[in-house]
Amino acid sequence: MPTLSYTEDTRPKSSEEFQRRWAEVVANSNPIDDLLEVAAELRCFETKYEMSSKDFCRRFNAGEIGDDFDFFDWNASYRMYLSLRKAIDAALMRSAVVYTAPITTQKEPELEPAPA
Repeated sequence: MPTLSYTEDTRPKSSEEFQRRWAEVVANSNPIDDLLEVAAELRCFETKYEMSSKDFCRRFNAGEIGDDFDFFDWNASYRMYLSLRKAIDAALMRSAVVYTAPITTQKEPELEPAPA
């Protein structure tokens, strides 16, 4: 996922500089890489708590489990995962559904035989 890291010496001098750097990072990010990163985070939670992310979110949103910090992080990661999947699916559909006009051929006019 897009991230920026700074030290005291390299931090932006203005909000405009920060916005420019952030725009560059976002423009160069890859949503597939982001999805894989979030999926790896979800696998860690699922292993730790022995529950699928889908079941966790259903139970978490119904108030059936506690309010541990991990649960808020897991919920946010799952929501991000769903959002990335939706965005990637939409981009794939836009790419796959390209309208092309049917190709029509005009019939060549028949030539009359030349007079003999």
